[in-house]
Amino acid sequence: MDDRLVADLTAARADFIKALGAVDAGLVTVPGVMEDWSVRDMVVHLAAWAEHASRALELASTGRAAEFAYSTDDTDAMNARILADARATAPADALAREEAAFEAFRAGLVALDPALLGLRLGNGDRVEEVIRYDGADHYAEHAGHLRAWFADDDDDDDEDGD
Repeated sequence: MDDRLVADLTAARADFIKALGAVDAGLVTVPGVMEDWSVRDMVVHLAAWAEHASRALELASTGRAAEFAYSTDDTDAMNARILADARATAPADALAREEAAFEAFRAGLVALDPALLGLRLGNGDRVEEVIRYDGADHYAEHAGHLRAWFADDDDDDDEDGD
């Protein structure tokens, strides 16, 4: 286990959950948080990518790292499939899926032999890179989207004298 990676993942996810707590429940399925994505769509998106990372950890841990063949050329198609899935998912189910995906990812990371962090997967990425881009970096990116979309506009009103 790499304590730093576990701590980074846990903190980034906690920050995302905190930002999610500021979301008005009536806006969870309204597009616009990121392009035409809703908050629910983003939650399913994070769940799917956490599942993706868990798969990479499983393959690395079982000597099958070469089977991880993800390419960034696949990202748009994967995100389109995830989005279609998200739109057919109830908000509560999206939250449950993300929580389960995060817990599985974190558990896989805790159990991971640190010697595997530098292992190259079938796509050429090191295990640590996948942990970061599907984990802490991804949660941080989307926490920023939530904060930007649900930013308090009161300061702007005060400047206008309203």
